[in-house]
Amino acid sequence: MFMRLTRDGLKGGAETMVVVLPTFWSMLQLGTWWDPPVDAIVFAVMLGVALPRALRTVNRSELPAALGMFTASSGAAIGCGMLLASDTCRRAWGCAAFSTGVALLVWQRRFAPTLRRPGVIASTPFIAVLVSPKSIDPTWELLGWMLVAAGMAMTWALTVRALSGLAEPPSRPESPRRRRGGLRTSTRMAIHLGCATAASFAAAQLMDPDHLVWPVLTALIVHSANQGRGDVLWKGVQRIIGALAGTGIATVLSTWSSTGEATTLVALFATLAVAAAARAYGYVYWAAGITAALTFLYGYFGESASEMLGHRLLGVLVGGAIGIACAWFVLPVRTADVTRLRIGTLLALCRDALTAIARGVTAGELEQPLATADQRLARLDGTVGAAGRLGSGTARRMRGVMVETHALASRLLEVIATGTPMEREELSRLTRELAAARQELAALAGSSPRASGSLERPGEERPTPTARRADPGGLSP
Repeated sequence: MFMRLTRDGLKGGAETMVVVLPTFWSMLQLGTWWDPPVDAIVFAVMLGVALPRALRTVNRSELPAALGMFTASSGAAIGCGMLLASDTCRRAWGCAAFSTGVALLVWQRRFAPTLRRPGVIASTPFIAVLVSPKSIDPTWELLGWMLVAAGMAMTWALTVRALSGLAEPPSRPESPRRRRGGLRTSTRMAIHLGCATAASFAAAQLMDPDHLVWPVLTALIVHSANQGRGDVLWKGVQRIIGALAGTGIATVLSTWSSTGEATTLVALFATLAVAAAARAYGYVYWAAGITAALTFLYGYFGESASEMLGHRLLGVLVGGAIGIACAWFVLPVRTADVTRLRIGTLLALCRDALTAIARGVTAGELEQPLATADQRLARLDGTVGAAGRLGSGTARRMRGVMVETHALASRLLEVIATGTPMEREELSRLTRELAAARQELAALAGSSPRASGSLERPGEERPTPTARRADPGGLSP
């Protein structure tokens, strides 16, 4: 496990910096003929940080939609940033437009599952424009430069993705249908995000009108890849701890450099590289690294780290608390329901695979759906693991079922990939494990478990009505 995380972390860090550094270099080269503004350079770099990971999950068939949505959202995000720059009534319009924009990118995914991953790409300009160290002047010239910066970052990200030879990501399963009379999960999560962003803007305006970034950025990141209220809580705790640690460390280190010094830029890019590589080990490391990088960025442009330390820490705490509160009290989505649905989906696929193997039929067509369902369930491992360690009862039992289901899926994927015949004793043992996991899952859902351990035809496993409409499908702002 450690070796795999190390390999994934180094690969992710290298992939990010191979986009960030050429993007930064390209924007500087434009200065040979013109004078690109600092805001455009920072915008390009921040997009370079976010785009490689987001593009990794996009299929070729989804690229046209992703590029179109990214272009439109870049213009919208830049316009919102220009409205936020002024300390007049236009800022209120900017806050409202920004909150509406990020919420719409979540809500629109209700129309087609294929819009989810392009929506993640389209959300990156809103986060990138928020971290600008200076006010974005509402001029046509700056608008043009910012769009050039967005195009530069996307060009390098697509180039690296094409040259890296990444395998085509698996297709996503269809979204579960919503129960009649209830709101779709995408609608509820859009409301969560819109409310959290708007409330964070209001809190930032009251606390420190000149620095909106910390509360709002924290609320956005807490709701990123939202898997339910429990996931938001766990991610919010990690974000707060990581951000506090990153801010404190960077504040101490930044006292050794002065405004505009090259050493600060070196520290900035080194911190981004470490943060991207450490993300595989846990979200808290990514939160610490990206917050420290932003601290170096603002220090480079003359903001005193020691004087702003209190404002930053307070902003992170307030933004995290607002994000968690909105997920828990505004039309909440229970992570337990999402987890039960994904376990049930994976168990149903395991049953199909075992049925095929028992009949001597090749189960190769089940390999990709089985791997995809296993990966989707794995995204909740950290949240459910934390709930199992800190909670009691259902949380602990659910963690046990997840571990058993992962082990069963892993063994079946190995058998399917190698084509190795399965002994009758092992087939019987896996069948019993499948039946036990299904019974435990049914007990967790409050329904009557089936006692039969025989292999049955697919399609009879049904998630509970609440769970059926609760899987967010990995929604991200």
